[in-house]
Amino acid sequence: MLEKFFKNKYAPRWIIFCFDLILVTSAFIFSYFLRHLFLDIKGLTAIVPAALLNTLIFGICVLFFPIYKGIIRYSEINDIFRIVKFASLQLVLWLAVFAFGVQTVISDSLHVPFLITNFFSVIFILVLFRLMIKEVYSKAALSKSLIVSRAIIYGAGEMGQVTKQILEQDLKNKTVVLGFIEDSPSKIGKNLGGLPIYKASGARLSALLKQKQVTDVYIAIDKLSVEKKIAITDVCSPLNIKINVIPHVSEWRGGFFEKKQVKELNIEDLLERDEISLPYEMVQDAYKESTILVTGAAGSIGSEICRQLAKFTFKKLVLLDQSESGLFDLEYELRTSKNRQQLRVEVASIRDAAKLKKVFTMHKPDFVFHAAAYKHVPLMETFTSEAVLTNIFGTKIVADLAMAFKVKKFVMVSTDKAVNPSNVMGTTKRISEIYIQSLSDRPDSQTAFITTRFGNVLGSAGSVVRTFNKQIKAGGPITITHPEITRYFMTIPEASKLVLEAGKIGESGDILLFDMGEPVKIMDLAKRMIQLAGLKPTDIAIVQTGLRPGEKMYEELFKDSEEFAETYHPRILRAKKSPNVNGEFNNLMNELREVALMHNNEMIPFILRKMVPEFTSSTGALSKVVSEKELESLKN
Repeated sequence: MLEKFFKNKYAPRWIIFCFDLILVTSAFIFSYFLRHLFLDIKGLTAIVPAALLNTLIFGICVLFFPIYKGIIRYSEINDIFRIVKFASLQLVLWLAVFAFGVQTVISDSLHVPFLITNFFSVIFILVLFRLMIKEVYSKAALSKSLIVSRAIIYGAGEMGQVTKQILEQDLKNKTVVLGFIEDSPSKIGKNLGGLPIYKASGARLSALLKQKQVTDVYIAIDKLSVEKKIAITDVCSPLNIKINVIPHVSEWRGGFFEKKQVKELNIEDLLERDEISLPYEMVQDAYKESTILVTGAAGSIGSEICRQLAKFTFKKLVLLDQSESGLFDLEYELRTSKNRQQLRVEVASIRDAAKLKKVFTMHKPDFVFHAAAYKHVPLMETFTSEAVLTNIFGTKIVADLAMAFKVKKFVMVSTDKAVNPSNVMGTTKRISEIYIQSLSDRPDSQTAFITTRFGNVLGSAGSVVRTFNKQIKAGGPITITHPEITRYFMTIPEASKLVLEAGKIGESGDILLFDMGEPVKIMDLAKRMIQLAGLKPTDIAIVQTGLRPGEKMYEELFKDSEEFAETYHPRILRAKKSPNVNGEFNNLMNELREVALMHNNEMIPFILRKMVPEFTSSTGALSKVVSEKELESLKN
């Protein structure tokens, strides 16, 4: 019965209006009583016309300060301020009545001290009424039969206060906030909003969470370090406590966030380094009033680049991809952006030179972000011709058109697998890097050609994180190729921001990359993800399957022969090395294209090896010694 009552809709405003009128009238009579200590028949008769005039004044005041419009169960400090303003206006109107001597006609018992008493009585009774309703509702709504979760908030600052308020106001998912945890010694042991503040670390924290039967922890601190995120995860995971992250203040509206914006702590939040921050606001100016083309716009990186750009002010944003389903979804998502009228969609393959020329002719882009590529290593070991035709010659088509149409900047998305490649995919990306850098040396080029290089992107299509998530949900086992294999990781937003930043600061011929910290062992990643799922590492089996075709034990971000210079950002490096492109390289490009068009997958690795001598295949394709005569036979 009680639960049904508290699920009812809010009381109509006219009911609150009537309650407020009764309370204000009661305060008026109470103030009169305090001044005269008792009410005889004569005094009672005298107060009636004064009370009626007070009702009229009440009506005037609520026109300016409609105190009845608030939801009483959610009353907060702003409602108190509104009540004070209401009472102040009421006092001013009564003083005006006194100024004109009207009060002597109504009652000779009304004096200024009475008005002062009434002023404080009105504030007291209206505030008390709201606090009582709020408290009664909170106690009833959070009774044991209605509680869904029991929460502790990590962070006893402004974010923590707002989080407490929003959690307690959520009707659908009723939460009782039990207290706060903090790292700051100056706050530990004190109270915030009537709740205690505990220490966020130490042996007692686990016992505290267990004693209070906590089900959820909410991180309400901007830029909490990875070290502290890992520490709280290590405490909460064995207790099966869900860890939630409050959105950044920049994502709030009107000083508050919506409950749907809260996300669970995921593996991206537990990278073995803090996320690299960029002066994002400064990047916007670089693209103002520009036409921007994004290839591979429906992919993981390409779509995030488009999302980031959609927040900017630009002339036109052209989304190009061969996946019509992906483009449809992306366009639908971006329809809510402020620049939706400037969006254009082009369904096309980067291998279709004629179609791309029409795209460039129609839109005349100022910037090109080239994210279209085949990137799955094992598949490209089998479909080598497809990797070559897309990653190398598709890139060549887009880059050549960018130069022909005098695009300001061409930014290509590359990969750490292009460094000392051990697979076809990485080798095709390295050749693309070389070709892009060679265009920067062309005297007739008015386009700045820039490359961005980074490691594995968490959460992208085909990412190990997605695979592990599916395997954990299925109950296991998790499959890893080798217990010692390591990878560099970054988040999709980080990668996308690097690409956009490259378009701003990059110079022609640059290869820009992040200082990505220490590589992460895939075994440790798997165990951490099991832990985040509320399980013990022993609950899910981890099976070793052996290295896949073309897979390396570890990745490298740059070659030993590459020289790097610093940029304005201490964690962004710039490689400055002119590629050794000569007539032989160009001849090999022509030969490679001819062989790829014939889909001669046996011959392709040998040509790739000639173009990138450091290419070593783990598939055995390059293991046999082949003579020039045999190579000619492979071509045919």
